[in-house]
Amino acid sequence: MKKFFSTIIICLTLSTNIAWAEDNITVNYEGNEIIFDAVPFLEEGVTMVPMRAIAEKIGAEVLWSPSSKIATVKRENDVLEIPAGGTIAKKNEEEILLDMPAKVVNGRVFVPLRFVGEQLGLNVVWDKETKTVALTEKAKIPETSKYTSKDKSYSITLPGENWKEEYSELGNTIIVDSTEGELSVLISNFKKEELKASGIESVEEFAKFNQDSAYYVIYAMGSVTPQKMLLNNMEVVGADEIRVEENGTVSKAFFVYAQTENYYYVCAITGQESLYDKHIEELQKALQTIR
Repeated sequence: MKKFFSTIIICLTLSTNIAWAEDNITVNYEGNEIIFDAVPFLEEGVTMVPMRAIAEKIGAEVLWSPSSKIATVKRENDVLEIPAGGTIAKKNEEEILLDMPAKVVNGRVFVPLRFVGEQLGLNVVWDKETKTVALTEKAKIPETSKYTSKDKSYSITLPGENWKEEYSELGNTIIVDSTEGELSVLISNFKKEELKASGIESVEEFAKFNQDSAYYVIYAMGSVTPQKMLLNNMEVVGADEIRVEENGTVSKAFFVYAQTENYYYVCAITGQESLYDKHIEELQKALQTIR
C-alpha cells in the first residue's frame, strides 16, 4: 500500500512539473531575458515567478520569514509584504488585495508577477502569442522647484529639488543655488516706469546699462560671446555667454536681457564650467517658465 501511494505521489509530481514546463513563459526586463533557476508557471491565468530571482533582477532587496511565511520586497522607497497562501498583501503598511496568493513550491516562494511588478513601479505587458511578459520601468516625472519673487511679479520653475533661496533683499530679485555645487540662477525685473527717471526708456538702453555696470565689472577679464536666445514669454534683445578663469578655476555665465509689457528683465545663470555645461540647456529651458 505504501508503495502504491508513493507511486501516485511521484506521478502527480512529475505531471505537475511537466504542466509548468509546458507553459514556456519568458520574462524580459528592459529587453533582457531573465533566466530563472525555477520555472515560472501559469495558475488560473496568473503568471507566477520565483520571488527572489525577479526581485534581484529589478534591483530590489528580498527577505523571507520562514516563521511568518511572509515575503518582503524592498525597492527604493517601497516595501511590499506578501504572505504565502494569503490574499492580503501590504505596500508601505497599506493593505492591498492579491489577485493570486503567493505559494511555496519545492522550497521556492512564487509570487504573482503582474502584482509585484506594478506595485514596485514597473509596466507589465503580457504577450499571449509568445507567452512573454515584458517588464519596463515607468517614466518618472522629473522633480521641480518653483520660486516666486517677493513682490509676486513673476515666478520660475527650476529642474530638480535641490534649490534654495539664497538672496532676496530686493523685492524683485532672487538667487537660488543647487546643492549639487556652485550653480546659481539670478532673475531681476524692473518696472519700466521707475527706470525712466534714470534715463532708460528702451530695452536696448536697459541691456547696455546692465552690461556696463554689472557683469563686465565682475567678469572683466572674461571672454564674452554673443548668443541667440528665444523666450516664449518675453522679448529678448540680447544674450551673452562669458567664460572666465581665476586662480585656476574656470567659470561660465549666461546673461539674457528681455522685456515684457511693463518690465525689463535680466536673467543670469552662473557656475563652475563643468557644472554649468551639464545643466545650461535645462536651465535655459527653465527661463521659458517665467511668468
